[in-house]
Amino acid sequence: MMNCILLADGSRVDVGDMIGNGMDGFVIRKGCHVLKIPHLYGSIHPDGKVEPSSENEWYVGRLELEKEVYERLHGVPGIAECIECTSNGILLQYYANGSLREYMAEHEPPSLHRRWNWVLQATDTNARCHEKGVLVFDIATRNFVLTDDLDLRIIDFSNSSLLPLSVDINLAAVDGSTVKVDLLHLSCVIHSIMSWQPFSVDCAMESEWPPIDQIPELKGLEYGRVMHDCWTRMYPGIREMIVELHLFVHRPIRAVD
Repeated sequence: MMNCILLADGSRVDVGDMIGNGMDGFVIRKGCHVLKIPHLYGSIHPDGKVEPSSENEWYVGRLELEKEVYERLHGVPGIAECIECTSNGILLQYYANGSLREYMAEHEPPSLHRRWNWVLQATDTNARCHEKGVLVFDIATRNFVLTDDLDLRIIDFSNSSLLPLSVDINLAAVDGSTVKVDLLHLSCVIHSIMSWQPFSVDCAMESEWPPIDQIPELKGLEYGRVMHDCWTRMYPGIREMIVELHLFVHRPIRAVD
C-alpha cells in the first residue's frame, strides 16, 4: 500500500503543492495563499480506497491553539495575514519573498536604514502580541516573512501561549515561557538583522537561561545595551525595551563596554 497526506475532511493532498514540512504541520500552496495543515496520513489500498492512519486523531487538534492565536491577532499590524481558519487548517497569505532567514542567505546586507526599520517592525509587532495576551516564544528569523514592499510580518504561532486579557503578561509564566524569554529570542533576531549573521540560542524556559558568556561581542554596537539588558533580564516588559530602541535609531548611545 502507498501512503498519502490527507486533509481533515479526508481528501488527499497533492504532494506537488507542499512547500513546507515542520514539526507542527505541513504547508501547502494554494494559489496566492498557503494552507497550514496538521500531519495527517492515509494508506491507499489497491482498489483506490484511502484508509486514514489510526494516529490522525491525535494530530487533528494540533493547530487549534494556533487558530485561536490568529483569531486573537486578527487585524493587528505586523502579523501575517490569516484569511480564515477551518477544520482543514489555517489559510494564510502567501509571501513570495520568503522568510527573513532565506533573504539573509541570498542577499547582501541592505542599508542600515532598512535594517533598523526591520528591528523596529519586529519589536513593535511583538509588543502588539503581548498587548493581546500572546507569548510568542518562537521568535526567529525563519518566522518573519517579507511582503512585496520588504516589510516584516511574523508568522507561526504553533508554540505560542494565549493568556486571558485580564492577566498581566509581564508577570505570567506558561510552562516556563515568559515575556523575558520572548525578549531573549527577540534580541537574537535584532543581532542577526544588524550583523547580517544568523544568531540564536536554545532557551525554551527561564530555567534554561543561557549563560552571559554566550552573548555575542557587543562593544561598539548601538543596540548593544538593549541586547545586554535582554540577556540580563533587566526589562520588566517589551515596552521598556522598545522605547529604548526607538531612541537609539535617532540618537547613537554608548555601547556596552
